[in-house]
Amino acid sequence: MNDIIKIISEQTNVLFINMYEQINKADLSCMIDNVNNSRFLFHMIHSMDKYFINPFDYDYSEVYSLIGIDEKYSIISESREGYIAAEGYVIPREKLVRYMDYVKEKINKYLLGLSDEDLSKKPENCEYTRLQMILAQYRHSMFHCGMSEIATYDSTDEWLKYTGLNYIP
Repeated sequence: MNDIIKIISEQTNVLFINMYEQINKADLSCMIDNVNNSRFLFHMIHSMDKYFINPFDYDYSEVYSLIGIDEKYSIISESREGYIAAEGYVIPREKLVRYMDYVKEKINKYLLGLSDEDLSKKPENCEYTRLQMILAQYRHSMFHCGMSEIATYDSTDEWLKYTGLNYIP
């Protein structure tokens, strides 16, 4: 039995619930360091898409066909190469949801194919183990959920729902 994979799958689904809460309800237009929140949420989803499994075996072309958003919108710092300023452009919520749906399905399929033993192995051409990649994305995604949450609270004076361990049956 793959007890660790089962736990990771449960925790990943809890993470997705929190990500969807931000994507569906956060203030997308509020600004964080001169970039609107929709870009930070796009960055969060894109990072899960690219880094949860193997960044060296990643192709954005299917996502572009699905949502029509340039991958460079995931670059959220003016100091990074490829940054697109695009002041006033807010990524539509329905495109963020569509991308999140795609990533959720992709990751759930990936987890179904893993065994506990696979977690200590490195994906092809990757310097990190599968478990390191998964944990790094948990950390990164919750960091961005927190940023979105506080930015939304600052603009609306309301907290969005947070789901924790009590969700797991």
